[in-house]
Amino acid sequence: MARWLVNRNDTQFAVNGLSELRDMAIAGKLGPGDMIQPPGATDWLYAVEIDELKEHLQHHGGHGDDDLDVARGGGAARYALIALLLAVAAGGGAAMYSYSQQMSDTNVSLLDQISFSQLVVTGKGVSLVAEPDRSASTVGSVSDGTVLELLAKRGDFYKTRDDRTGATGWVPVDQVMPMYRIGGQDVMKEYDPLYNPDRYLVIQNAGWMQLPEQTEEQITVFQFMLRNQSDYDMTDLVMVARIKDAKGHELEQVEFKVDGIVPAHGVTMVGTLVTPDSEERRLITQNTFDTMAAADPELRLEYNDGVEVKMQTADFTEASIDIVELRAVPKTATSG
Repeated sequence: MARWLVNRNDTQFAVNGLSELRDMAIAGKLGPGDMIQPPGATDWLYAVEIDELKEHLQHHGGHGDDDLDVARGGGAARYALIALLLAVAAGGGAAMYSYSQQMSDTNVSLLDQISFSQLVVTGKGVSLVAEPDRSASTVGSVSDGTVLELLAKRGDFYKTRDDRTGATGWVPVDQVMPMYRIGGQDVMKEYDPLYNPDRYLVIQNAGWMQLPEQTEEQITVFQFMLRNQSDYDMTDLVMVARIKDAKGHELEQVEFKVDGIVPAHGVTMVGTLVTPDSEERRLITQNTFDTMAAADPELRLEYNDGVEVKMQTADFTEASIDIVELRAVPKTATSG
């Protein structure tokens, strides 16, 4: 018996023939906006577009024209786009390029259902993990077709949030499809910094020195500039300081967070803001600190140029600093 595919509530499954689909429609287990793929077909249809189902879908449960319009223009459009994305992902780069070159007004209306700054899960049984590591503990799972919010990037992982469940975790970049990749060349150019911010934020004029008077704490000061080569503000920055011996062997690495913004197409240094009472050190971009100091000039007495990093190792001959995690702020979020 010919098998039909059904996409309902972001879950895809097979049924054995039209008779089973008809029974589902009569029982209210199939909605007018659910997506159906006939045997041997590559296109997806709304359930309401299949003549053998239309009467049962329209009359069961008192569905009226308004309900059908919502199904056609709301959830159904979302399902159609997700199904299309999964097909494109399965077809590889050639299929994705072909689709992006042939986008029609109908495709654009479908894209209204999901933002270019979102991700769609393309793998099956994908785990959300607690850390950006494939061996990290699992904090949740997402099925193929799930839409995720992009929060940050670290190496080969995206930090994401499933808005349906509120679960936050990391997913490998090869298990999701960024929406912008189907938007054509202009969209890809515009949105690439959101998904690959590490390509657009660079460190310049980096140097380091140890503070001789801080021998117990082994404080090393790194001075550098951050240049943002994108149209988006960058924030949520995590960096790593590494030190090596004369033979190039890594002795220690220390990660630290940097507060504040690196403005779009801007350059900023990073400094240390010391709280007088607690001696707590807050690492912050010069750009953001200047805004704070404009409202409270006394803060300048507590601010030092450079990043102060506490190291355990006393003797080393080489040090470096790198970016390991960051986030580009979508324009809609900055513009309100």
